Amino acid sequence: MDVGAMLAYYTVLALFPMLVFIGSLALLVLPSDTVRQGVAMASEALPLGVRDILTTRIEALLHTATAGFAIGGAALALWGASRGAVSLTTALNAMFGKKETRAWWHRQLIAIVVTVGVAAMVVVALALLVVGPIVGDYIAGRFGLADAFNTAWAVGRWIGAGVLVMIVWAVAYKFLPDTNAPFRIFTPGAFVGVAAWLGISALFGVYLSHFNSYEATYGALGTAIAFLTWLWLSNMALLFGAQVNDALADVRAQKSAAAAQLADPHEHAHAV
Repeated sequence: MDVGAMLAYYTVLALFPMLVFIGSLALLVLPSDTVRQGVAMASEALPLGVRDILTTRIEALLHTATAGFAIGGAALALWGASRGAVSLTTALNAMFGKKETRAWWHRQLIAIVVTVGVAAMVVVALALLVVGPIVGDYIAGRFGLADAFNTAWAVGRWIGAGVLVMIVWAVAYKFLPDTNAPFRIFTPGAFVGVAAWLGISALFGVYLSHFNSYEATYGALGTAIAFLTWLWLSNMALLFGAQVNDALADVRAQKSAAAAQLADPHEHAHAV
């Protein structure tokens, strides 16, 4: 819980530069309506108060954006956005019990590369929201399967969004902590982390809808406090998934080479 709170603070500082960075890259290759459509879809998994904060900032970005702004905004926002990856590195090292041995510049480079990679995946996913229906309708229409495609697309885009989140989780678990464990997309910890995050977001949304006391307690700061609380809970879900992978690696170290690498005691912080 303490590590999640630390990570929530750094997430606040990095989240909005990350949104600017993703939005800047997206606006270079996609129309603004496509970005709005992707934001609307992604925000459906968020509690209402959190959704309002994020969509309002993204809408403000789209209204003020130009090509020059996109290029300049991407360059300026990348460093701030990568600070979130740096803080997540520290948090995941704590969860995996790893001793940090990489040089400062190496950690910063990894954080920047991971930030760019995640942003690129999001932009590609947004592009698929446009290209997917066009290509799918054309192919399905040739075989008289237009209705079947529309149904499959309605379900498949959510499956694709889930896979994207799993990939982001897997990238974070693999490349940010100081470990030599192999890259795996579908790990028990990733499944648990994503499921826990979705469940926490849904339950927190129910709480905000029916029992919200933040406004009464904090006044004008109520919305911000609710947002911070959601970030804290979300980070704990991410860290809990990492803890699940770490615990299973200890159990399966004798049976799996991948688990043995993650559980390697020579990498642990308490190792001499």
